Amino acid sequence: MSACTDLDVVNQNQPDRSRAITTPGDVESLISGGFLSWHRGNYEWAPGPAFSTMADEHTASWGNFGMKDLSSEPRTAFNNDPSYSYAYVAQNPWTFMYRTLSGARDGLIAINDGLEIGQNGQDTPRARAFARFLQGIAHGTLAQVYDQAFILDENTDLEAADFSPYNEVLAVALSQLEEAVSIANSNTFTLPAEWMGGVSVSNVELAQIAHSMIARYMATVPRTVAERDAVNWNTVISHVDQGITEDKFVIGEGTCSTCWRDATKAWGGVYSSWARADVRYIGPADQSGAFQAWIATPVANRNAILIDTDDLRMTQPGDPESDGLYTSFEGRNSSAFRPERGLYHLSDYRDRRHDDYAANLTGPAIWLNYAEMELTKAEGLLRTGNTSGALEIINRYRANGGLPPATASGVSGARCVPRTEAGACGDLFEALKYEKRVEVWHHAMGTAFFDDRGWGDLVSGTPIHLPVPGNELLILLKDIYTFGGGGEGSAPAPGLEVDLTLDDLSPEEIHRRREALELFDRDFAAEFDGIMN
Repeated sequence: MSACTDLDVVNQNQPDRSRAITTPGDVESLISGGFLSWHRGNYEWAPGPAFSTMADEHTASWGNFGMKDLSSEPRTAFNNDPSYSYAYVAQNPWTFMYRTLSGARDGLIAINDGLEIGQNGQDTPRARAFARFLQGIAHGTLAQVYDQAFILDENTDLEAADFSPYNEVLAVALSQLEEAVSIANSNTFTLPAEWMGGVSVSNVELAQIAHSMIARYMATVPRTVAERDAVNWNTVISHVDQGITEDKFVIGEGTCSTCWRDATKAWGGVYSSWARADVRYIGPADQSGAFQAWIATPVANRNAILIDTDDLRMTQPGDPESDGLYTSFEGRNSSAFRPERGLYHLSDYRDRRHDDYAANLTGPAIWLNYAEMELTKAEGLLRTGNTSGALEIINRYRANGGLPPATASGVSGARCVPRTEAGACGDLFEALKYEKRVEVWHHAMGTAFFDDRGWGDLVSGTPIHLPVPGNELLILLKDIYTFGGGGEGSAPAPGLEVDLTLDDLSPEEIHRRREALELFDRDFAAEFDGIMN
C-alpha cells in the first residue's frame, strides 16, 4: 500500500488576496467600483428616506425604510437591535462605506508597492486621485451619519483599529479630499463613464467635485448650533467658489441590484400614496394662519391643511388647491396613509420634481446640486458679514417662486414668505433656510436632516446621529447603544443614556439575531417590491 502524501491544491476559484490585486486591471477595478458602493450607501433605501422624514421634509406613515418609526411623534430612540426590521437604516451606509474604503485601501497598497496602471504607469495618477477622493467621501459620509467610526486607509493597522469620534473622521475626510484635489490638479486624465454612474469626469471636474464635497461635509457634519456656528465659513466659501458650476448626476438604470438608483427621489414624493410634502416643509409659505394654528394644535390632533401662498413653487396665488411649479395638490382622498398611525402625517401636497426619474428609476438623478452649493455659500456669507453677497444668492432663488426680494432685515409685507411658527415675517436667516429647503429638496441624502440638526430645527427627541450598527457591535463584543427619544444624542439636547447592553442577551438570543442578519438582503429586496407596511 502506498503511503499517503499531502496535496497542496490551489483553488483557482478563490484566489488569495495578494494574487487578486497584483494585476493593473484588478487594482483599477477595485478602485473604480468604489463610487457605486458610496452611492448605494447614500442614495439607495437607507438612510435617505428615514432622514428626510426625521427632518419633516417629506411625510410618510409607512413602516418602509424606517420612516414611520423615526418620524412619529413623540420621537423615539432609534432601535439598534440587529433583529429590528429596519436595522438596515444604520447598516446600509456603514456596509457600503467600508466596501468603498476597503477597495481604495487595497488598491493604494498595491500602487504604493510599485504596481503601475496603464502604459508606463500613465493611469496610475488617475487611480490614486480617485482612490483618495473615494476615501474622502466615504469618511465624510461616516462623519455625517454616525457618532463614531473606524478610520480605514492604506496605513491603518487593522489589529489596532478602534472607533474615532465623528469630528476626527471628518478631519481625515477633508485631508483626503484635499489630496485628491492636489493629485487631480497635477495630472491630466478622464475617469471612464462607468466609474461615476454613466458620466465621464475630467481631472478638472474631479477637483471641482472634491472642493464641493469638502464644503458639503464642513457645513453638514456639525451636530449642534454651536458646532455649526464654529465652522470656518470663509474656508467653506473658498471651496464652494472652486467647486462645481452645474448639477452632478448619475444615470439611473432601473431596479437591478447593482443599479444606480435613488430611493428618496423615487419613494419620497412621486406617488401620492407613498409620501407627501410635510406640513413643516410647506407651512412657512402659508399666509392664512393655518400653519401657525397647526403648530399650536396638540400633535395627536393635527391634520392636513391648505396652504395660501404667493410662492409659485407651492401653489398658484389665491388657489390653495392648485399645482405649483414644484408641487402638486393631491388632496386627502388620494392618500392611503393609515390614520391610526397619526393624522399629523397627512398632507395635501406632493413635491413632483423627480417624477420623470421615479417613473422607472432611469435617467439623470442628481447627487450633487449646484443650488446646495450656492445656498451653502450664502449661509457662509451671511455668517461672515457679507450680507449683500448673501442677498444676491437668496433673492435669485426667491425669484423662482415669484417672491419679492428680501432685504438685510429679512422679508416683510402682509403676504411675506416665509413666516415663522409664531407668524412673524422671517428674518434673512429664516429666508435663507426656507430657500435651501425648497430648492434642494431630495437632491442629496440627508441634506434637510443635517441642516436642521446644525440649525437647531429638528423636532425635540429626534436622534442627531446614528449609532454604530448593532450587528457590528455584537461582532466586536461591544455594548449596543443608541440615540434619540429624549435620551442621549437627542435634539435639541442630550439626556439620559439608553441602556441596550450585550449582557442582556442569552446565547440563544444571539443566535436568533444572527439568523435575522441573514435575512438582510431579502428585506432590501422586499422594500423595492413596493410593498407598503
